[in-house]
Amino acid sequence: MPGFVFTDDFIEQVRSANDIVEVIGQQVHLEQKGKTLWGLCPFHAEKTPSFSVSTDKQMYYCFGCHASGTVFNFVMETAKLSFPEAVRTLAARANIPLPEAVADSPAVRAKRKERQLLYRVNQWTTDYFCSQLRKATDAKAARDYLARRGLAADLVEKMRIGYAPAGWTNLVEAAESSQVPLATLVQLGLIVPRQQSGYYDRFRARVMIPIADERGRVVAFGGRVLDDALPKYLNSPESVLFDKGRLLFGLHYASPFIGKAGCAVLVEGYMDCLAAWQYGVGHVVASLGTALTMPQARLLKRYTNQVILCYDADSSGLRAALRGLDILVKAGLQVKVATLPSGKDPDDCLHQQGADYFLQEILGKAQPITEFQLSMLRREYDLDTVDGKSQFVVAAASVLARLNNEVAKTAYAQRIAREIQVPEAAVFAELTKHTRTASPARGDKLGNSRDTTSVDLAAMTEPDPVLRGFQIAEDKLLGLVLNNVTGSEELLVAWQELDVYAYPIDRELVELLKDELQKGQVLDVRRLREQVTSPELGKRLAQVVWSD
Repeated sequence: MPGFVFTDDFIEQVRSANDIVEVIGQQVHLEQKGKTLWGLCPFHAEKTPSFSVSTDKQMYYCFGCHASGTVFNFVMETAKLSFPEAVRTLAARANIPLPEAVADSPAVRAKRKERQLLYRVNQWTTDYFCSQLRKATDAKAARDYLARRGLAADLVEKMRIGYAPAGWTNLVEAAESSQVPLATLVQLGLIVPRQQSGYYDRFRARVMIPIADERGRVVAFGGRVLDDALPKYLNSPESVLFDKGRLLFGLHYASPFIGKAGCAVLVEGYMDCLAAWQYGVGHVVASLGTALTMPQARLLKRYTNQVILCYDADSSGLRAALRGLDILVKAGLQVKVATLPSGKDPDDCLHQQGADYFLQEILGKAQPITEFQLSMLRREYDLDTVDGKSQFVVAAASVLARLNNEVAKTAYAQRIAREIQVPEAAVFAELTKHTRTASPARGDKLGNSRDTTSVDLAAMTEPDPVLRGFQIAEDKLLGLVLNNVTGSEELLVAWQELDVYAYPIDRELVELLKDELQKGQVLDVRRLREQVTSPELGKRLAQVVWSD
């Protein structure tokens, strides 16, 4: 498919030709109530319709899960497409011919041709490794290893698992024989130039696991040694195709299972993933053993709203789980943490206990974030001593202060007081102290968080009528700005200087709107919603529009 740079005029033409009611109505039964149509939300399970579609606004909003957007967003979310792919799909639906690729400069065409070659060479390499698993003279050890790991032949074949033979130049020689450009193999990190002349294979005597993107295209490889040599796991270096911080192993295979399960299970490594798939637990993906990143979390958010973190039970695994929590939450995901038995990883549990145990006793008993954080703190402090109890209460109060639900906050505080046998008043005093000093998250217009100490009214104690009035006024004020009232830019600049918000997310929204106005843009809420990638910012923008 040629690469296109779509103009704003073309995007508007496609948007105007695809009535959102007709597009959504093909998948959701909608009933008219007043000016709005209602139906059961396609993005979460519900029995009472909370999914609204506005003919006038040409937008949708779910009052249950807060999914929102334009006709482009709907197609992107339901079909798991990128924005350009959604534009192409809706253009075809409306019989609108795509513009000629006038923006395809020679440089753009050359770059696209280069990427196509890289994909082809990765596919050739996958085929080569697969063939070596069958016929290499030393491949029996690799086949035996896979059998010991419980991976059946049909899964090995389906996942295109292969073998890199021992020796320094097997891949180099095979590539030369097949006229595969060695420079491309170097670019992909599959072979390495020698200091003097020639090349050697990066992967030797390793089981080879293809790493694919969400479209199933091989972008890299992971190699696992057959003995105790180090490094145990070796991945391809990053390349034009492979950015490990933007990829989740197994997403292409797992995505339909994630849809059926209503959640994704996130593990650390691809062997955990493969073991889960072997045992019929298909909704599992892996972060490739790296610290979880925001791009990975946002990628996962395209497929589900709920995630279970299932990392190794060792201290490094638990630390990785804790680091990943905030990132997943900031991406708008509901997160639980599955606790594994000491010294075990998901692969161990599945092989030793089976799928039913893993599903019921591990995943089925996954803890909500707050429960998990409190359980970690209980391990950290000696609750038999006064100092330990004091330190635990301070740390626990810091966790509870982040909760928006006052009922949950109170219930947790009461439970802590009972568990460690201290007066409730002492716990609540510490909690109040932390709640008042908690700093809200400030973010840029795309939802990247940064620290701030400015005022966050919504994060304080239970909202009173005065605060609620402030929230309503803030909704109205933002609604006026979105309607392009005179003086909007000056108003937003003054608002930023004041730095007081009823909703902390409005700090990001004000920044986004001000930037658009300073570029000389007329605010178009549909275009804004399409450009926003932060789930929380998209949700807030839709709330303002629907309160208008």
